[in-house]
Amino acid sequence: MTLSLVLALSPATVTEIPKNFLITERDARRHLNPHEADEQGYEISDKLTKPLELNPCWRRHAVDRDRVAARTITRWTSAPSGSSEQLVIYNSPRAARAALTRLRAEVKRCARKGDPSAPQLKIRWRTSEARAGDEATGMGYQTWQDGSVNQTITGIVARRGSALMIYTTDEGAYDPGRLTKDARKMAAKVCKLPGVC
Repeated sequence: MTLSLVLALSPATVTEIPKNFLITERDARRHLNPHEADEQGYEISDKLTKPLELNPCWRRHAVDRDRVAARTITRWTSAPSGSSEQLVIYNSPRAARAALTRLRAEVKRCARKGDPSAPQLKIRWRTSEARAGDEATGMGYQTWQDGSVNQTITGIVARRGSALMIYTTDEGAYDPGRLTKDARKMAAKVCKLPGVC
């Protein structure tokens, strides 16, 4: 069998995520007037080495392997508040499943590990059931200072085929259910990308 025939019979794989593919991406790419830019902003990154947005062990770089494409969008406001959307495509469903399994294990291992940049804060991670894609987990943490809750981060991570999608917010109480709609929407959308589902 010739190499060209083998390549023709092999399933296509994602090498990049199309522009404006993520749910928040059109807003993130919109030009803000000076007043808006003082009140809110976005950062878009396609770095494969960026850690997952849910990062219980405070890793500075990605530790999961076999990523082929990624996009992370983070949003801040002057409230102050913030949120994020992240899509990571792996070279196989097995690699994506392994990344989610590692993340679940890290929540248990680092559930009370502090942030090195803020040693005065106590941090407590938690998980909960979620339904989106092939498998999903609600995940987040609270920071405590002097016995009071300082901040609550809510997130959901879902896997569909060879893709992981993560949504986070620091607004409101811990409630991953409110992020399920976006996770389900992206779980359906990623199947339009070659080789993901």
